[in-house]
Amino acid sequence: MHQLKKDGKQMAKRFSELVARTMSPESQERARVKTRELLAEMALDELRAALSLTQEHLAETLGVRQSSVSKIIRGQNMYISTLDKVIKAMGGDMEVFVVLPNGKIKLSLEQFRTVANDTSKKRSRDRNKEPDPLAEIAS
Repeated sequence: MHQLKKDGKQMAKRFSELVARTMSPESQERARVKTRELLAEMALDELRAALSLTQEHLAETLGVRQSSVSKIIRGQNMYISTLDKVIKAMGGDMEVFVVLPNGKIKLSLEQFRTVANDTSKKRSRDRNKEPDPLAEIAS
């Protein structure tokens, strides 16, 4: 492997070599833990960007307007079923966990999907009301 030289000192060519030379094992481990934490928790818009997806692409996949996707991404209140559909449009599956003092429990999303479907049926019966811009995704 080729080594770069500066002022007579060898310079690491790979980032991993630089880390190994300049960070203690304890610092490296703290950095790895922090990286895992940051990657494990992302805002919806950060996830969209990390997947290189545009709001327009999500809107097309979901069959809604880009403005509706924008409202969701900005964090307005939404149904869990709506979030589930957005995550599916990003190519993922959503799981919801409850963390309790004695453990972690996965919630079934079926109950939320059922409520969203019932709400959608009710809305279709009452066409005279002003439509909710997020409702088109929730149905």
